[in-house]
Amino acid sequence: MRHIMRAAFAAVVLLLSIGSALADDWVAVKLRGAVVQFVANEWVELRRGDVVPDDRLIRTLKSGRVQLKRGRESIDLGAQTQIRIIDRTGRRFTTVQQDFGTVEIEADVRNVEHFAVRTPHLAAVVKGTKFVVTSGKSATAVTVKRGVVAVEDGHNGQSVVVVAGQTASSELGRNMQVAGRGKLPVVLDQKGRPLAVIQQQTASPEQVNGNVGGVGSTVHSATGTVGNAVGSAAGAVGGAVGAVGGAVGSTVSSTTETLGSTVGSVGGAVSGIVGGLF
Repeated sequence: MRHIMRAAFAAVVLLLSIGSALADDWVAVKLRGAVVQFVANEWVELRRGDVVPDDRLIRTLKSGRVQLKRGRESIDLGAQTQIRIIDRTGRRFTTVQQDFGTVEIEADVRNVEHFAVRTPHLAAVVKGTKFVVTSGKSATAVTVKRGVVAVEDGHNGQSVVVVAGQTASSELGRNMQVAGRGKLPVVLDQKGRPLAVIQQQTASPEQVNGNVGGVGSTVHSATGTVGNAVGSAAGAVGGAVGAVGGAVGSTVSSTTETLGSTVGSVGGAVSGIVGGLF
């Protein structure tokens, strides 16, 4: 009888230990379509009920969907998504390394700030319970459905904390953007300064002086150009007037000389006629 009791007790302990181990593992509980895992240098089918070991690549194909569950927490993979789940040794902290696709996270509300999602473009650290991460070739978006999520851009170090109903997005070569309901949070740079304020900062005195000097030089140059143009125009007008005056004077002089000569000739002719009569 004692032997039976000992065997039964050992069996119960074994079952409890197995259940405890499974509670710390991620298990595929819902699966639809084609889902594969990378095992021994090849892709093999992932089936419902399979345990997903730490750091194993999981990929859904075009028709694939899968939900991985651990206790009250879940990771849902949309179609054409690839991830690895990394559990930090000696500390309950889970990181989902998302290469591409769409992932929805539901974390344990009693144990916040122990869950993170990293993509090639940003990192999202859970401060709430439920959010969606969509990652593409050059951009990533984090949409919060419930709770709060801290998002950090992996390229420029910008960060923001978004709440339910808001989306933070990161794209190569651009500042982080926030959209959604309610008062939108301010994006911070890598030093923790508000990005909106930095973008609207007044130019330095040196820049202002340089700009004013540039304007002064431009005005001075323009004034000189206008003065030169006016002087040239005045000179041209004066020359034209002089030329016209000279031409008129020459014409009048010539006409007077011709008229005088004609009058002289007529006078001489009349005198000759009168002298002949007497």
